[in-house]
Amino acid sequence: MYRFSVLFCAFFMLFTSSNVAACEFDEVTFKADFAAASLDNCELNDSGEYVLTFLPEDKPINPSPWYYFSVTASQPEAIQVILTFDGFSPRYLPKVSHDKSHWTYLPFDTKGDGMTITLNASPKPLYVAAQKPVLNQHYTAWMADAAKQFDIQRVTLGQSVEGRDIAGFTLAKESNTEWVIFVGRQHPPEVTGAVAMFSFLEQFLTTTKNAPAFLSRFNVLVVPNINPDGVFHGHWRHNLGHKDLNRDWNVFAQPETRAVKIYLDGITDAGGKIVMGMDFHSTHNNVFYTIPQTESIAPTPMVVTWLDSLQQQTKGVFKVVDKPGTSPGKGVFKQFMADVYNVHGVTYEVGDNEPDEKTRYVARHAANTLIDILLATKPEDFMLQTCGANEC
Repeated sequence: MYRFSVLFCAFFMLFTSSNVAACEFDEVTFKADFAAASLDNCELNDSGEYVLTFLPEDKPINPSPWYYFSVTASQPEAIQVILTFDGFSPRYLPKVSHDKSHWTYLPFDTKGDGMTITLNASPKPLYVAAQKPVLNQHYTAWMADAAKQFDIQRVTLGQSVEGRDIAGFTLAKESNTEWVIFVGRQHPPEVTGAVAMFSFLEQFLTTTKNAPAFLSRFNVLVVPNINPDGVFHGHWRHNLGHKDLNRDWNVFAQPETRAVKIYLDGITDAGGKIVMGMDFHSTHNNVFYTIPQTESIAPTPMVVTWLDSLQQQTKGVFKVVDKPGTSPGKGVFKQFMADVYNVHGVTYEVGDNEPDEKTRYVARHAANTLIDILLATKPEDFMLQTCGANEC
């Protein structure tokens, strides 16, 4: 039953390293005082529903409404909650947890541009999130574990706007000159892309360790979390420089993209050759955004051959969707690969609401088939022919 004894609803800054808020009613409290949390406003309407508002860090913005908060109640009760996103429609299905580790999907409905949910609040905090959070510390722990199992060399490429390390690793031999580049988490809410990248890398590392032919020829640079500030602050899209990092691979105005570019410059200045780049993302459906074969890239058919092989490995379970396209002047990573190095750039997109096990399954096969395709490609085939047909 609706209670009119609301004492107050007050927002205040908590003493943490991020800007977070808490909202207290007489018996119910909402908080966002932890990493990646997001909550901007709340009120109790005349129908007894708690209306929570989540705002983007900037406007205009590509809308990927992120939410992550906790709720407690002085006594166990079911409360009705409306999630609103500043006029944007919801994108991610709500999930709940009591320990931030084990998450379950929550029934929901939509109402206008908002999402309605029922929460079983109690004195024990209940956490609600758009996606199962993958935090900065998960990347640190994953790389520490990988360093124990595989011969990776951990590197710090630079610092973010707020001074967090842009951390990565290489698999490199001085005698190798061909480099493959993998980048992840340009957009903080795109967690299914992070799930895919972790599984892709685990399979990639395992396969290349057990079959050394690849690492006898190719070097690898991995930057799995290029936007640690955005991840920490629960951003929808941008870094703390108010920029979509996947629109900055042309001017390199942001320290995160600039750090990677400087590292790549070091590779090419030393005589190395970038032969392929791939970045991991999430969107509404599974898709691979690729460079058209009509563009000046080498070798022309390589990615089509790879995706055909992936389809053969996963048919019946997964549908490979290849969408070639160009984005001249927009600062997109895959276009940067094509324009600067004349090689394939691929954006590996995972559906927002794909089950993790399916995502891991596809990523494992994607890693193994890519290894095979790269090994089958001759070094000279990565070099763009600039002479006429009768001259080469």
